[in-house]
Amino acid sequence: MMRNKVAALLAAALALTGCTSGMEVSAESHRTHSVAPVNEDLSQKWADAQINHFLNGYGAASFRGFLEGTPHRNIDSWSSPEEGVLVVVLSSNNWEEKYLSSLSFDMMGKAGWTDHSLKLVRVTSHDGSMWADTPRTDINGLH
Repeated sequence: MMRNKVAALLAAALALTGCTSGMEVSAESHRTHSVAPVNEDLSQKWADAQINHFLNGYGAASFRGFLEGTPHRNIDSWSSPEEGVLVVVLSSNNWEEKYLSSLSFDMMGKAGWTDHSLKLVRVTSHDGSMWADTPRTDINGLH
């Protein structure tokens, strides 16, 4: 009985690892990172924060809050390969450039107001063959 309580508490603690504040990305919506490692990657933590700023801008707790069939709902993973850059990967290659552009513009428009360190959002198809970039300077007022 005591072992079950300890296991439940440990599972709850692990589920909360990486939370910062406000609405957070659910493990379900971020398939590539379910529990933060002991030596947490700061660039991934920054990328996670950008995604949370984006979701909070919509009042959404996860990508399931977006309409089926939109690129917003098909975000598979994200990272920060260099300082100030957020790269978002969609779950398939079935997106036209205009949808990639729309999502990168939308993400910059939501997260860029909250975090001034966000300089560029790149949204890519799953295989990386197509992408669209939105630099901070493309959004009026975000200079």
